[in-house]
Amino acid sequence: MNMHSPVRILLCLALFFLKSSLSDETPDQLCNNLDAQQSCGQCIKAHAECAWCIDPHSSLVNRCQLKSKFTNETCTPHLVYSPQTAQVKTQQNLPLETKQHDGRTVVRLQPQAVSVRLMPGHSSTVTFKYLHQTDVNRRGTEPETMEIQTSDVKDSPINLTFYIVCDGELKKTKSCRVQNNQIVEFKIEVTVNSCSNSGDVTLSVGILGQRTIAGIYVTTICGCECEKHPEINSRLCHQNGHLVCGQCVCDPSRGGDKCECPLATLGVSTASELEDKCKFNSSTPVCSSSGKCKCGQCQCNRPTVTGKFCQCDNDSCPLSSNGKVCSGNGVCDCGTCKCEMGWERDDCSCSTASNNCVENGEQKPMENKPTDDLPETTAASVTETTSTADLPSDEELEKALDDSVKSTEATSSSALKIFWLFYFLVVILFAY
Repeated sequence: MNMHSPVRILLCLALFFLKSSLSDETPDQLCNNLDAQQSCGQCIKAHAECAWCIDPHSSLVNRCQLKSKFTNETCTPHLVYSPQTAQVKTQQNLPLETKQHDGRTVVRLQPQAVSVRLMPGHSSTVTFKYLHQTDVNRRGTEPETMEIQTSDVKDSPINLTFYIVCDGELKKTKSCRVQNNQIVEFKIEVTVNSCSNSGDVTLSVGILGQRTIAGIYVTTICGCECEKHPEINSRLCHQNGHLVCGQCVCDPSRGGDKCECPLATLGVSTASELEDKCKFNSSTPVCSSSGKCKCGQCQCNRPTVTGKFCQCDNDSCPLSSNGKVCSGNGVCDCGTCKCEMGWERDDCSCSTASNNCVENGEQKPMENKPTDDLPETTAASVTETTSTADLPSDEELEKALDDSVKSTEATSSSALKIFWLFYFLVVILFAY
């Protein structure tokens, strides 16, 4: 057996569990990850439920959120951008057996033109009706085979699946036996796997051996419409950047939400370096997700949130049964209760003046204080209460000493036996 096999198996299992853990991300987590916050286009690609606030006056730190989380106070409702994942629109739909625009050709495929807009990972179905007419020069009345044909999609990010209502049943197939002048319904499911580098994809749809053609025009939704119309050198960006989908994209020498921060005077060379000044380390969010970064310094969202990186939430300390922070016997300091004198526990609920503290269902006894800390009168009273009758006699002391010596000898003997046994075992092992 290959010695590397167990290692490979372990690596495969690790990758499997890593992939599984990543796929378990909730829509909320996907909308709030760092990639989704970069731009409107990245946001809507993160998940179908993600939306972007294009309101330039919004005070939101994260413009990409679940659509359901936006409120009238956080973003103007009509400025919440969330495109549909799939849109189908019929562009031309002349009825069967009517004449085409040339006045001569009979319509045998309906509709004639359909536009489809899809986000990657989504699909939509286009339904067609086909009028089958046998060639007039053909003899016989036997059923013929109709077969759907389309242009090649092999090198595009599109997959097609075909269905035909054949013999009264919807079947997943591209061909079916049909009679002359029979109207057949068929469906084409269009799936977009990724963004197209070549723009829109045009598909021609027809029937093998027939001169009837329809068109499907597929547009991949890989960005936001507002990204196509930026406001150049916007006043809202201090004329040091472009306003794109409500967000300032600053010139290389500027940083900040509104491009208000000159990088050179702040000792950094890039906007990301300036933002790093508002992070505890590279793996933590800006201002601990509890504030905004203003030219390299955190401005916390609430008065109770403090710290250089807004890392201390002074509302997050334990509450007592009466609903008071730190039981009303202390102050909350960066999520930890600082108890007043005479109180203890993480919620300052235990009085050191009484013996009423409970741990694991049992009363916690008060800690014994050394007599040195007691007043002189207390120490004296303790001394006086010690009776001579409580002291051991000389005979008892001698007996205790003898017992101690015997116990020590027995322990030493046992230890010696164990040592020799271990020694012989080692010798035997090396001999073999």
